[in-house]
Amino acid sequence: MAILVRNLFIFFIFTILLGIGYGSWQLEHKLRTVTYSEFRYCLANHDLKAITFIGNRVVAQHADGDKYETTVPNAEKLISQLQEKNIQINFKKDRSELIFKTIALIYVILLVLTVIISLSKKKRLEEEDNKFATEKLILPDSGTSLVTFDDVAGIPEALEELQEIVNFLKNPSQYSQIGAVSPKGVLLQGPPGTGKTLLARAVAGEANVPFYNFSGSDFVEMFVGVGASRVRDIFKEAKTRAPCIVFIDEIDAVGGRRAGGATASGQDERSQTLNALLVEMDGFSSSDTIVVLAATNRPDILDPALRRPGRFDRQVNILPPDLKGREKILEIHGAKVSLSPGLDMNKIAHMVPGFTGAELANLVNEAALMAARDGKNKIDYEDFEHARDRILMGVERKGMIISEDDRRALAFHEAGHAIIAKSLPEADPIHKITIIPRGRALGQTQQLSVTDRSSYSYNYLKSRITILMGGRAAEEIAFQQRTTGAQGDLVQATEIATNMICKWGMSDVIGPQAMAIDDSGFLGANVQRLEMSDKTSESIDSEIKKLLDASYDEAVTILKQKFYLLKQLATILLDVETLDEEEFEIILACHFTEKIAAGIQATHQCRECPAADTCIHSKLKK
Repeated sequence: MAILVRNLFIFFIFTILLGIGYGSWQLEHKLRTVTYSEFRYCLANHDLKAITFIGNRVVAQHADGDKYETTVPNAEKLISQLQEKNIQINFKKDRSELIFKTIALIYVILLVLTVIISLSKKKRLEEEDNKFATEKLILPDSGTSLVTFDDVAGIPEALEELQEIVNFLKNPSQYSQIGAVSPKGVLLQGPPGTGKTLLARAVAGEANVPFYNFSGSDFVEMFVGVGASRVRDIFKEAKTRAPCIVFIDEIDAVGGRRAGGATASGQDERSQTLNALLVEMDGFSSSDTIVVLAATNRPDILDPALRRPGRFDRQVNILPPDLKGREKILEIHGAKVSLSPGLDMNKIAHMVPGFTGAELANLVNEAALMAARDGKNKIDYEDFEHARDRILMGVERKGMIISEDDRRALAFHEAGHAIIAKSLPEADPIHKITIIPRGRALGQTQQLSVTDRSSYSYNYLKSRITILMGGRAAEEIAFQQRTTGAQGDLVQATEIATNMICKWGMSDVIGPQAMAIDDSGFLGANVQRLEMSDKTSESIDSEIKKLLDASYDEAVTILKQKFYLLKQLATILLDVETLDEEEFEIILACHFTEKIAAGIQATHQCRECPAADTCIHSKLKK
């Protein structure tokens, strides 16, 4: 109906404008009208050139080109007078009535066509909406492989929470007989790649019910009212296939917080669509076995009316998996590729802390691609190492030319990080040291935590800052100069120190109070300082600087005490470019003397080394 009213309104406006234009043209081209007496006077006293009869009207034309018209009562008498004066006489048919009837007929035809086209367009949109809902439907017996809870790992709490939804869809009478009402909606919220969409499909597969899969952007169209109409049609269609699941991915595209006051047309369309969704979810009865699942990584921008009980009753947080979860996810994806016998997935899970399910799937695929590129039949641990480095740091920049002085500074820089990390008791173990450029990084010292940390102590965080300062301290001790290579380290160190003082209350001067906040949500938070006095702000800056300076001084002290080890480790890095955890431990155990080190550098063997059978150079030579 809205389309018909809109098109009729446009049609009538067009008609009025056309009538105004035609009337203006008629006024501009209309002849001067005189009385019959004036015409008789002109006929008797002036030289008329021609007379044209059009019905009962007469158009007179003088020799000078002047024209006018009048109405005559007796055309026969006038014609005889004109013949006597030898005036040219013309006759034309009066087509004004015919033109009027033609215009009226065309107007009626156009009006009927407007109505027919509007109704057909409305019917076509309705058919498209019905087709839109049907195209997004996945039936249990559609022939596609169903996803179940066996295909989901790493989020046991979410699976346990959603098991109740599965039980309700399978056996609703179990809940209705004691008066319990199942949640109408479940909001899955978490960072990108944690498996929200996979989990929704698994719920449908586990319950073996129809599954409607939509995206928030499917409801946002350029035509006003289409989004709200689609919402109504979807739920109307879903009620015919109950029990079923309606899944809306990225619901923040249509369910964002509504703005107050006047809004733009695009925002108004989203508000209408959201209102339709709220009304439809309120319209569920206790007998409607329809569950709405929605996923978002921006829960902070959702409208409060959408999250209240009775609509999305439950919010399930899906966070990146822990160590055991990562191991299980790797086992699921590893079963789809050819792995080397005895490959320890627990070891691989240790080296990718914080990875989401999607990133772990990408890790397995990248490792498979690298193994295939090297002509291997099986994927080994080395392929996973290279895949991890590629994902975290980028592609190895083999064509990059680095001067010998820069390579030497880089080797001392990374050696400084490693020695500081080994010297501090609460630091994470060294996993790899490399001076091979990857992505934007020229080198890296990787550390892996033995267990996933959920909280951090003051000593751990201070140790982390000291390790970050180790690269700059090593460069200054070895070369008495500072380079730009410490830029990333200084940014991280300053960020940690700022959080310690402003967010975590780890300063005796500032005290146990938060002086900064960050945004909620899962897409990263921007730390912002609260309103404070200039004196408090100066105290915060002073505490941050004191913490950074103390950490830097500690790094300098440690490296000066172990300068000989620093020099030897940098020399070996210049030789082999990459050291793993085992090789680094062997170097620390050797306790080189200057004489032995000279022999190592010349022959790559530890002839006099007490640990000659395990020395890094002997091992690398083998």
